Amino acid sequence: MQLTWIAPLVLTLTSAVVADVDFLIPAAGSSAKGGDVITVHWRDSGNPPLLSDLTKYSLALCAGGDTEDSFEEVATLIKDGVFARGNSVSFQIDPGVGSNDHNAYFLKMTSSGPDISVINYSKRFSLTEMVGTFSDHVKQGILSVSDDNGPSPQREDHEDLRKRQDPALFAVPYQEQLTGVTRYAPMAKVPGTAITAQTVSRQFPTSAYVVAVTFLPTPQIETTITASQTFSTSSIENTASPAPFPNNMQKFLKRWKDSA
Repeated sequence: MQLTWIAPLVLTLTSAVVADVDFLIPAAGSSAKGGDVITVHWRDSGNPPLLSDLTKYSLALCAGGDTEDSFEEVATLIKDGVFARGNSVSFQIDPGVGSNDHNAYFLKMTSSGPDISVINYSKRFSLTEMVGTFSDHVKQGILSVSDDNGPSPQREDHEDLRKRQDPALFAVPYQEQLTGVTRYAPMAKVPGTAITAQTVSRQFPTSAYVVAVTFLPTPQIETTITASQTFSTSSIENTASPAPFPNNMQKFLKRWKDSA
């Protein structure tokens, strides 16, 4: 079934100013059914960066609160979308990615161009006939919501996003991170300044695995974010004078000739 959210908004662009994404549909407080094919629409927001400076985008379904540390990306809807194809896109929502909590969902569009990246969010909406569950983290985020506006836009690079992550996320063992499409990893250990170990031992336990005997399902993890560096380095100038040229330059050059 093809389903388009109905919103009291005009989809025709009337301004010559081109800017980043402003979602028209879904409208704030609207509702759709899990499992249906849904179409979303967007337009120029009137704020920089220019849409002409953006080329590709990805679209994710999110659930939870309004801050980066209170919601999760529960499904990837569009990957490697192209703005040149228009200001709307259709997709199907898997009813197993979440539950039926009121106004729990919103869309996250990550857009990029040669010199800029921007993240925009839709208004909040509800999904009915969902058969999945939310993590406790998402449930707590939903309880913190006071309106249906959704998160504010973000204009940042990957390093900015990394710095804003809750440090506690990186302390959860990788294989225990069971929800969302983003995983978090601690920073790799830095070698010491001296070798003190007398025996060899593992730093971490081996990861559990199962040998595949049939085709595996499509991977759900899209991104792994590594914690920021926790060490610093410094350098000093080498003030030693360079060695002088040899007094007997011919004798010096002859040393490179092949022996007779």
